[in-house]
Amino acid sequence: MIMRRGISTIGAIVVIGGMVVFGSWYALSGGVNNTESKSLAGELYEIVEGDFEITVPTSGELVSENQIEIFNKLESNATIIELVDEGSFVSEGDVLIRLNDESIINEIRAAELNVTAAQNALDNSESAFVIAEKRKDSELSTKKLDVDLATLALQAWSEGEVVAKKQQLKLAVQTAEKDYQRLFKKHESSERLYEQKFLSKDELDRDEIALLNAEATLKKANLEVVVYENYTYKQDEQRKNSDLQQAVDELDRANVRLTSELNNHQATVEARKDQLESQVEGLAKRKEQLKLCVVTAPASGMVVYASSMGGRREEGEPLKAGKNLFRNEHVLSIPDTSNMIANVKVNEALSGLVAQGLRAIVTCDAYPDNVFEGEVLSVGVLAEGGGWRDPNRRDYTVEIKLLSLEGVRLKPSMRCSAEIYVESVQGVLFVPIHAIHRTGGVVWIWVKDGGGFSQRKVTLERFSDSYAELSSGVKLGDVVLLREPSPSRVIERISFGEDG
Repeated sequence: MIMRRGISTIGAIVVIGGMVVFGSWYALSGGVNNTESKSLAGELYEIVEGDFEITVPTSGELVSENQIEIFNKLESNATIIELVDEGSFVSEGDVLIRLNDESIINEIRAAELNVTAAQNALDNSESAFVIAEKRKDSELSTKKLDVDLATLALQAWSEGEVVAKKQQLKLAVQTAEKDYQRLFKKHESSERLYEQKFLSKDELDRDEIALLNAEATLKKANLEVVVYENYTYKQDEQRKNSDLQQAVDELDRANVRLTSELNNHQATVEARKDQLESQVEGLAKRKEQLKLCVVTAPASGMVVYASSMGGRREEGEPLKAGKNLFRNEHVLSIPDTSNMIANVKVNEALSGLVAQGLRAIVTCDAYPDNVFEGEVLSVGVLAEGGGWRDPNRRDYTVEIKLLSLEGVRLKPSMRCSAEIYVESVQGVLFVPIHAIHRTGGVVWIWVKDGGGFSQRKVTLERFSDSYAELSSGVKLGDVVLLREPSPSRVIERISFGEDG
């Protein structure tokens, strides 16, 4: 980002100019007497055309780009019996923690017995279900046979017995009627013969008795027809239909009862399956818990205890063998020290200059002779306050990835400083930031004028914490004073007027 004249933060930048100035200072000798050279040595700067870098200085600490957190996943009875030393470097698969597994092994044995019992219960319920299915089929077949027999009995009665009975009764009526007619005529003949004295009284009486018996037989035959049609037939019909209906009802009742029993057996089977599944899951869970008793490193890195990373530790109980852990407790961290990030703070006034992808250099307090190349990964979205010590301060977090560690084994939380290169300014006239002054809206500098110094308005362009580009008001070779001159050396001052 290029910063132009008229920027309201120049006052803050002037203050920043009080920091270390990068570049070489030029002490004048030509045109200045020896006394002046000695008194102004290091305070004069000859304007040249050249290049300088606009950088944002910052500081912070190192963090790992990739960090693995190790938590206690045991649900209960997590007691450390073996623990890797803090600060040691481990490889993938190395044992970090061993937890006491005695109670889990006992739980696994009990769970295995429960699984066996649940399997036996399921087998028994499945066998009972099969038996109930066969019993249902057998009983329903018997009941269906009863219905079929009752149906056939009804058909046999209605199509056979009834017809035969009616024919029998009709024949009996016809026979009785013919016999009656025959005897009636005989009796009349006998009466005539008796009157003619050809037949005895006894023979006449016998013929009369026979006629009476025939008449009674005829009446009986007719009565039997009436009784059968009005009573016996209806009784037999109701009885046969009742037998069939009872057989059908019994089939329905048996079907409902046996289906209910079969459903109960089916429900029992499903319940046994659920119980078995629950027991199997419980066993598998306990076996997984057993595996969690041995915690291995998922990747290579350095071991850091949670207490060293700000983890919550019970007071007076450091992480060591014999320590009881609660569930999901943060125990260890394994930062990947081969990929490090400088987590630095940039003041809110300078945060607009920083963007992702900018080049940076990083130095660590622990290795002051090593300079690491870096690149800005991200700039924080929200500013963070300075806390109670500096409530008005606002900083943005900037992450700088170290591109090469150059074989140096860095560790998280190491203090570091960084220079973020915002822009390279080339082929311009520039002065040290110390030389810049502002009065109201006017930017000016002290320029050597004969034996003294005069104020001169300048146009400020881009600047860093060390140098500032000037686009007007100076020329190549001008000599600038980096401090306020004594009143006796002031040749000319600017009339600021309303700007002042």
